[in-house]
Amino acid sequence: MIIKILSAESLGARGLSCSIMLKERNILIDPGIALGWSRHGLLPHPFQVSVGTEIRQTIREELGNATDVIFSHYHGDHCPLQDPNPYQLGLDDVKDSLSRCRIWARGRGNASPTQQRRRDELAGLLENRWHEAEGLRQGPLEFSLPVPHGQLGDERGMVMMSRIKEDGATFVHASDIQLLDKTTIALISDWKPDIVLASGPPLYHYSSPSFQIQRDSAWKNALELSDNTGTLIIDHHLLRSEEGIEWLNKLKNAAANRILCAADFMEREPLFLEAWRNELYELVPVPGGWHDDYRDGKTEIERYRTAGWRVLVSTGKIKPCTWYTCCPIKRYTDAGNLERYWIERYCLVSNRRCVRYRMEEEGRYHPDNMLPDGKTREDLF
Repeated sequence: MIIKILSAESLGARGLSCSIMLKERNILIDPGIALGWSRHGLLPHPFQVSVGTEIRQTIREELGNATDVIFSHYHGDHCPLQDPNPYQLGLDDVKDSLSRCRIWARGRGNASPTQQRRRDELAGLLENRWHEAEGLRQGPLEFSLPVPHGQLGDERGMVMMSRIKEDGATFVHASDIQLLDKTTIALISDWKPDIVLASGPPLYHYSSPSFQIQRDSAWKNALELSDNTGTLIIDHHLLRSEEGIEWLNKLKNAAANRILCAADFMEREPLFLEAWRNELYELVPVPGGWHDDYRDGKTEIERYRTAGWRVLVSTGKIKPCTWYTCCPIKRYTDAGNLERYWIERYCLVSNRRCVRYRMEEEGRYHPDNMLPDGKTREDLF
């Protein structure tokens, strides 16, 4: 079982999308992305937009190889949309890939009219592939009955959790549960998971003392779930604020078992871009009207892309790979001979899954024209 987390707040965008490769299936859960329309009165910074663009492309590529797609619910950061804003994934962009997959989906019940409409748009397009999956078992897949999106009775409705098991390994995707409902936590524990990917509580909504009960409940439930899980990955709502980042770090120290964010699991530096939105605007100013121009295709994001990475490194928000300054990948990129994709996905975020990094650490020879994924490029010299 190979698990890749594609979108999450610690990876730079809203979402909880992941792919799970099994022997005979490639499963993609919640192929969606958003950037948070407004935080602190600010639209997404252009650097956020650039990172989101790359994540959208990654989701599209993963969909091209998927055999099964799971929709836990129909919020805009978890599924492609018929009417996306400029920072979300559009249904038209991925409908051909979706039409080749088996679809395992949450039903219409206990959902807002907007979610019901989005579900009907997807189901209408994919009716020959569509399966209402709540409470269903099929091969290595098992799906929960609806559980609360946060607390029981939450106006945002219910979500469906997924359990995937193969060769003795069990992975649970617990989208948007926020660690707030004890019955939901008990269900996950009963599934005996090795790895759980879950949403943490939205502490940026819980600033007043009246929310202390929710904060305490999420903390206790997280520790209980960690006690019954080999690796607990907590991300999404929690990591939209500096307070949430601090809360997670304290939880890691308090837990007996391993607790991570999505970036930790993917062995790279986190990009808490929504939590850093104010600072991004201060460090890389944005002219008025930029977002309208971007929506209309009248401007580009390239200079904000390079400037954003530069200030994150210079301010210590992220730490590049130990070998970055002397790595041929940097030299090729600086000379314009290699796409920036490679240093942004590997070097600048100190991605320990880099083949070059691992071979360097082990003292093994590797040619200068080897890319971080282990492939060589004959045009690099």
